[in-house]
Amino acid sequence: MKTLVVANSAGGVGKSTSAHCIAVAASEYGKKVLVIDADPAAGITFACGIENPRVSTKEFLSGQFSLEAAIIKSGERFSIIASSSRLLALDINHAITAKKLVELLNGFDLVIIDTPTGVSRITNYFMAIADLILISSTTEILSLRGALNSKDYAEGAGYGGELLLLITKTEQALDNEFKSLIGDDFKLIEPTIRFSLQVSTAQSQAMSILTLDAKSEVAADYREVTYSILEKLELI
Repeated sequence: MKTLVVANSAGGVGKSTSAHCIAVAASEYGKKVLVIDADPAAGITFACGIENPRVSTKEFLSGQFSLEAAIIKSGERFSIIASSSRLLALDINHAITAKKLVELLNGFDLVIIDTPTGVSRITNYFMAIADLILISSTTEILSLRGALNSKDYAEGAGYGGELLLLITKTEQALDNEFKSLIGDDFKLIEPTIRFSLQVSTAQSQAMSILTLDAKSEVAADYREVTYSILEKLELI
């Protein structure tokens, strides 16, 4: 079992979209995938057509319900532990231990964790068990500032691995100046994800762009990115 934490303390960077699309693509590659929606905004949960789950991430992490009770099978071949605003009430000091969590999740090939924006102890909790951290970002300065904040959180959580930076919502290729600017802090994963209005259309229909338009350029981008991630995690 490998864990991929998707993060950025800034909002509007395609974080939840990226976690969703990577889950779909990894499932297409034959992996048994679980998504943990650890964001009280519940972006992936909503994108899967789930609202007001009876058992959410909050109840699972607090030990009130078993993993089996918390899991919902999505319509896109991966499983999900759905989120809700109830997660805001979680006392992380009384959550199940990281060691216990890893033991519970061991039946999956890949566990993808979508973390919240802003400063959150939930993010640190999951970064501490991450095999790989992916920072989803745009090229805008506030987004990149959020990426750097997330880098600090990862280091504070004891993560010593590679920090991948995935640039989303691009309309042109990245220039060498930008690549050199981020090179000391992150490993840029390519291709970048092109901007497409179809992404929002897919979400409004409770699916990912890979399901709505499997042959689109954005779907191809996410499949290529996912393959690279699976290689880094030694799952391919």
